[in-house]
Amino acid sequence: MIRRVRLLAVSLALAASLSFADDFTGVRGRVALKGEVVPGVTVLAFRDFDAGLSSEPVARSGETNAEGIYSLALPPGSYHLVAAKSGGPSLSGLRDGDLFCFYGGNPVRVEPGGTVNVGFNMIRVGKDPLPGPPPGISGTVYDESGKPLSGGVVYFYGSPSDGFRGIPGFFARVGEDGTFRARVRKGRFFVIARKRESGDLFGPTDIGDHFGYYPRNPVVLVEGGNRGIRIDSIRRLGMLEKFEGVPAQQPGIALKASIVDASGNPVPGVRVLAYRTGEMTGRPAIVSGRSGGDGAVELMIVEEGAYFLLAREKLGGPAEGEWYGKYGAGGGRPVVISTKEKAAPLRIVVERK
Repeated sequence: MIRRVRLLAVSLALAASLSFADDFTGVRGRVALKGEVVPGVTVLAFRDFDAGLSSEPVARSGETNAEGIYSLALPPGSYHLVAAKSGGPSLSGLRDGDLFCFYGGNPVRVEPGGTVNVGFNMIRVGKDPLPGPPPGISGTVYDESGKPLSGGVVYFYGSPSDGFRGIPGFFARVGEDGTFRARVRKGRFFVIARKRESGDLFGPTDIGDHFGYYPRNPVVLVEGGNRGIRIDSIRRLGMLEKFEGVPAQQPGIALKASIVDASGNPVPGVRVLAYRTGEMTGRPAIVSGRSGGDGAVELMIVEEGAYFLLAREKLGGPAEGEWYGKYGAGGGRPVVISTKEKAAPLRIVVERK
């Protein structure tokens, strides 16, 4: 009961702080650790985060106040947001025991004259385990209470630029004891963990799902080397993503589609893959969740531009016996996505291959 009262008080305080700042452009929100507000945390904004902790921020907030609230003015644009409370001189000096959070909805879009609400659910940086036998990357995934998280998946991406919404380079399943191992010989990877309650390997995360970002990304593995890492995940909670009277941050531009067969009947269980080129081969830029019983599916687009859409049941491999179809006449018509104009719902016709 005390915690609920405290959260309500914080929500009202934040709403009040916004009521007199209609001309503010940037991000605001609350920082918490296991549901308790955290003062003294700094929020940093980056144009890109490809260098991980060594990336150069373009702006940083003052420290969060006693109610865990921060405010960061930003010009319109797209940003990767990180929150940290560290004893080191810079983010690159992150140490065991420091507080850290890479916002799971990155990148965040700030519109002219717009205030975006972004809440951070911090983790305490833990000590990495000893590596397993070479070659490869191994480790353990934990939940918000510090217990091993079973049934998740660890994904390895080349960059965080697309918000980890595309197909990863590869992935490794997490065992019942929370451990994983990826037998890779070398490379540079951004490593994250997800556990979707739906059991899906790909697609958006929902309220109740777990997301974990390895704080010391990127992981660099030399030829034949090995590395042990610890990933602390957080369950996605609605109360950390919105406040009373303040809209929640949208993780991209929503594109809605209806998947139907040649007779117009809805087709469930189909994903939409968005590609940047008309060949629609290789790794897609973005992957949706599966269509529902009404054939409806939503795709969250991170960046504006032209996309070619492919609907299918499976990811990768030849399309044999599955529902399959491309958007547009002959499958060659792109969809142009813009923040200035809301995209109309699309209709994609699929057939059995």
